[in-house]
Amino acid sequence: MYIISPTLHKVYTNKFYHRCAVDHSLGFGEAYMEGWWDCDDHVEMVFRLAKSGPYRPPSVKLRDTLEYMVNRQTLPRSKEVIKKHYDLGNDLYENFLDSTMNYTCAYWKDAANLEQAQLHKMDLIARKLKLKPGMHVLDLGCGFGSMAKYLAENYNVSVVAYNISEEQVNYARKSCSHLPVEVVLDDYRNAKGIYDRVYSVGLLEHVGRHNYRTYFEVVNRCLKEDGIHLLHAITVVHKDVPNKDRWSDTYIFPNGELPFAKDYSTYSAGLFIIEDLHNFGYDYYKTLMAWNRNFDKNWSKISQNPKYDQRFYRMWKNYLQGAAAFFKSRRFNLCQVVFSKDGLPEGYDSER
Repeated sequence: MYIISPTLHKVYTNKFYHRCAVDHSLGFGEAYMEGWWDCDDHVEMVFRLAKSGPYRPPSVKLRDTLEYMVNRQTLPRSKEVIKKHYDLGNDLYENFLDSTMNYTCAYWKDAANLEQAQLHKMDLIARKLKLKPGMHVLDLGCGFGSMAKYLAENYNVSVVAYNISEEQVNYARKSCSHLPVEVVLDDYRNAKGIYDRVYSVGLLEHVGRHNYRTYFEVVNRCLKEDGIHLLHAITVVHKDVPNKDRWSDTYIFPNGELPFAKDYSTYSAGLFIIEDLHNFGYDYYKTLMAWNRNFDKNWSKISQNPKYDQRFYRMWKNYLQGAAAFFKSRRFNLCQVVFSKDGLPEGYDSER
């Protein structure tokens, strides 16, 4: 049992307690945004809460159960997270990500800094895909186009990349304009064509369990019979950890839902077999802490845009540090899963 030290937690108004009692995690996060509480070490405090086991009152469990019955990631609703998060403005992301503009977990093996770790992540994915020159590759949910650009530049492949964020698509098109990369402004469900390799990095968290089967059906439809699919996603592996959060759902990732480890085999059954599963969740803690440092270092530049005010600053800090704590506690993890349709004839050599 981890006990929260009172020296970590500073409450400035008694309204904090009522807010948390009524709205639970939503109230806890909103109270921080309003400046009602602070702590000496935000990550350590949330880490201890996570290790103690998140308490969910019966009312919260009931609401979560009812929400599970609804498909919150329909085509129209999928655009909510784009407006709320990914289309905030590239000026924000350019000031806390590294120069590669990767907004997903880095791979810190033998890396001295964030940029090296992101390059290692992209190289790891490329090696796991077993790419050959001339291959045609599909990227579902391409972000700023970093992965597609890396593969086209370093592995002599062509890439078609799908994304529904206009800001990210515009950035990716400019970044990849000199390469055999086509960036399509459309939902992953509408992907067309047949490819040697298919991958997604940080997409499944926005797909939702009502659509996991659809996701694997889309990949199956677009992948050659002897092809390889790689999926990179935040994964819940602890049975008592909820896979969504009201505060995050309201302010950071609307309609977000993290997959459980078991979902990879459950929803791909009959379409794919798992060739390899690699969990390096602690690396996301290190990635988020690097983003947090960059965010603080560049806040004076970020805040020149009036929409990034002090309330936004506290919201973003709560997001980065709270998420880092959950990865440090290993309640959240990061999995890369490699699939084939019917088993690769000569087996699969795992890459690390």
